[in-house]
Amino acid sequence: MSRPTEGGKASQLSEVRLVYNNTAVYVGAMLFDSAPDSVLKELGLRDGADPSSNSGFTDINADYFRFVVDPYNTRQDAYDFGVYASGVQTDSRFSDYLFDAVWNSAVQINDSGWVVEMEIPYSAIRFPKKPVQEWALQFTRNIKRIREFDQWNLTPSTAYNSQDYWATLNGIANVKPPIRLSLTPYVSVAYERVPVVNDEGNSEISNAFSYRGGADIKYGLDERFTLDMTLLPDFGQVQSDNKIKSLSYEEVNYDENRPFFKEGTDIFSKDGLFYTRRIGQFPTGFSRAEDQLMESEEVTENPTSSKLLNATKVSGRTDKGLGIGVFNAITNNTYSTLRNTVTGLTRKVLTEPLTNYNVVVLDKQWKNNSSVYLINSNVSRSKKFNDANVTGTGFTFINKKNTYGTDGSFSLSQQISKSTEDAKGETELGYRYFFGIRKTSGTLRWGISRSGVDAKFNRTDLGYYAIQNREVMNAYLTLYRFKTYKKVQEGNTEFSSNYNTRLTNGKRGFFEVRNNSFLLFTSGNAIFSGVGFTPLTCNDYDPRLNGRYFKSLRYWYAYVGGSSDYRKKLAVDFTQNMSNFSDRFKSEGYNTDLVVRYRFNDKLTLQTKFSNYRDPFNVGYVDQTGDNSYLFGGRKTNTFIHQISARYIFKNDLSLSISARHYWFNVKYRAFFNVEEDGELVSTADEFNGGYDFSYNYFNADLLFSWRFAPGSTLSISYKNIFEAADELTSLSYRKDAQFVFDNPHAQTFSIKVLYYLDYLQLKKKS
Repeated sequence: MSRPTEGGKASQLSEVRLVYNNTAVYVGAMLFDSAPDSVLKELGLRDGADPSSNSGFTDINADYFRFVVDPYNTRQDAYDFGVYASGVQTDSRFSDYLFDAVWNSAVQINDSGWVVEMEIPYSAIRFPKKPVQEWALQFTRNIKRIREFDQWNLTPSTAYNSQDYWATLNGIANVKPPIRLSLTPYVSVAYERVPVVNDEGNSEISNAFSYRGGADIKYGLDERFTLDMTLLPDFGQVQSDNKIKSLSYEEVNYDENRPFFKEGTDIFSKDGLFYTRRIGQFPTGFSRAEDQLMESEEVTENPTSSKLLNATKVSGRTDKGLGIGVFNAITNNTYSTLRNTVTGLTRKVLTEPLTNYNVVVLDKQWKNNSSVYLINSNVSRSKKFNDANVTGTGFTFINKKNTYGTDGSFSLSQQISKSTEDAKGETELGYRYFFGIRKTSGTLRWGISRSGVDAKFNRTDLGYYAIQNREVMNAYLTLYRFKTYKKVQEGNTEFSSNYNTRLTNGKRGFFEVRNNSFLLFTSGNAIFSGVGFTPLTCNDYDPRLNGRYFKSLRYWYAYVGGSSDYRKKLAVDFTQNMSNFSDRFKSEGYNTDLVVRYRFNDKLTLQTKFSNYRDPFNVGYVDQTGDNSYLFGGRKTNTFIHQISARYIFKNDLSLSISARHYWFNVKYRAFFNVEEDGELVSTADEFNGGYDFSYNYFNADLLFSWRFAPGSTLSISYKNIFEAADELTSLSYRKDAQFVFDNPHAQTFSIKVLYYLDYLQLKKKS
């Protein structure tokens, strides 16, 4: 037993058998249970959660069995295959939780407990080409009703790497890695209704019908490396983003929901240099359509995303632990269309050029979970649009006992100008570095690190945004308790601090101290809490101030929350946050998050989320009012988020899910300030109210019917409804703004998509 009593005897007997032939490994498990009629068996979607990252369904209330294997026996990665007592499959890799394979399984509940059978074809995994295999191996079992987690080989909670404690499987001999070749073609049809503004300025509905076809190809170059390609992909049924409105200068990063970019990209996730949402992004020249309007012209078409032509990735790892990854994608020219209302003639304006995105990674694994990597990302654009190149390298070294580690990285960015003749060919260089030391195992763990980003570092052409001209020092100390004590099953508490300075002059930019704690009780309920504060006044170098700063206000915050037992039909998660300034403008803010989930039966689950964030005096940047004059404001902000999600699972391969979300954000200014040369905020008597108060509404609803009619093959029917509007604030009433959302036309899309998985070995067997 691993939980609730680590090292205790498992309450139920489990027997596992493993056999193999020339095509697959077969796992059979008899999971005995003294109360077989009490085995929990809720149905759910494949991989144990709604594929929509926005649904919130992250757990299935059912017993669970796992077969986990590392065919290269490096103890640094593994394939994880699992089956719930309801028959739902899950699969992943430790390095890629979105890994998806095609394999077979079956379950049955009988008088002695429940039985699971698994067939894992060799085409679903990678293993070395040698006469006798040596695999690291683990089996686990969850008995959900008593919250028991059992392992074949116990892995101590205090260990840094649990795989060091796995068993070694010997005996698989004379098997050859198969030809791994699969083709997944698709066809889709879609009908779209979009509101547009006509020549008279009135809103009308534009109807469009479209159809598409394309394919995903997966080919094993050898037993170690795989080529993945997507040709003319269709992402029309991808889950809508949970959009938000931000007043900060920091970028909002949304989850990647496109399957090709989610799967198998683990090796490319180094140094923050690869943010897949940059590919097919919002056109960088979108505003050019309006800027280049001539007399009597109007914008009739202005696409909000660039079209992806194709994407390819090659990845794998040699027998000696060298991982190699190559990624390439091409997006087409994107144009807006302008029409002369007098002559009727049209012309096009380029908003995003033909662009090539490329990433290359080398990642060498060593013993003791140590590694070193080199990554390069490159963006090449046609026309006079700028190019970019970023190179990063880093390492992780862990000592022999796996008790201490050190990490470091360095990145160099190059911005290559082509926009003007004067600057053509000029290259701007920037750098970023990181170094840290940490204690990696035991009940007491700590770490300290230092990182820096210079004023010219820029990785945003293909990577994540990094705040420039800043050095950051972080430190943390975490105390864990893994053993049960009375009614507490386990818990932890962490103390941490974040201190940063301006890289060029060393002035203090930010300093926060915080504590976060968590307790899980044997009942299945949990509580968590935290506090934080800024002990010193700091200088906030908002990039919009062009090198200037303002003296930020000291503040404090505290929160408390809880989560009820998810085994019950009704489960509740709740968090309450309170915050205030320590000096000027004292006015308490409140944040409330509530999630209620109700399981009607093993097929139907309903969940609702509600959030309300209230800040009575949020202080921040408003506008630039002169060459060196900046306006700040104290504003009252309110955010309401309401989401309802439901899923009905007819059977393991047939499901219906729906998620609807309304996001409302409003800003009303209460005071305005000028930013002085010394960073002080001084009240201004000028009237700036007009035009700064606003309200933002975003509504999205997604319905998806999915039928997995054959292994790896699906028929899906999707309906999407989206509304987005930002207007001058006329009311602080949530009810009135919600009514405004539903009184105006929405963009709606209905689509049908068929995707069929073709495997070379299966086709060869049938022929």
